[in-house]
Amino acid sequence: MIVHFKLAALELCTLVDRVPVDRLDGPGLGEWSLRELIGHASRAISTVTDYLAVPEPAAATVQSASEYLEVVLRRQGDDEAIALRGKAAAQQLGADLPGALARLASAAIAAVDAAGPERRIAIATAPATGTGIAMQLDEYLRTRVFELTVHGIDIADAAGLEWTPPTAHLIDALHLAAVNASARHAGVEALRILTGRRPDAGLAGVMAAGG
Repeated sequence: MIVHFKLAALELCTLVDRVPVDRLDGPGLGEWSLRELIGHASRAISTVTDYLAVPEPAAATVQSASEYLEVVLRRQGDDEAIALRGKAAAQQLGADLPGALARLASAAIAAVDAAGPERRIAIATAPATGTGIAMQLDEYLRTRVFELTVHGIDIADAAGLEWTPPTAHLIDALHLAAVNASARHAGVEALRILTGRRPDAGLAGVMAAGG
């Protein structure tokens, strides 16, 4: 299924516009307040604009969205730095979260439209090697849709809202999560959970006939 960054970004904007103001400084996810969780999610939009503003790299060093999630985030990610960036992003959004997020989305969507899916983007520098990390824009956008889908669910849960992401985005997020679980040697257990072999996880009927 094809995922659509524009749709995912606009869906998040619509969701955040529904978040009650009195919930923003309450619990979000982990150490983040809901406001800070939204700040972190906004980076799935703003980084697209930022990375497209720098010169195009000569070649891709990361070939797929699943490789990005495994190598760039899991192996080379820094949880403390990620948490701090989420908090900083929340401050940058200011008091008008929906308005600020809508402006970020508009800028990112325009940048993507101008670039085209074949564009390569430089993402970061690998701490271990000092070499640049680059990938195709269309695969990077899959990782952004993944983030917007997962954290959209987090935001809705923290805000007490009903929200369902587009089906294609949900399925692709499940696929990427399954690939990542397999890379961490947890694929068998993930499949057990999804097929109801772990009823204590609350999914006993997922694969049941007539369910």
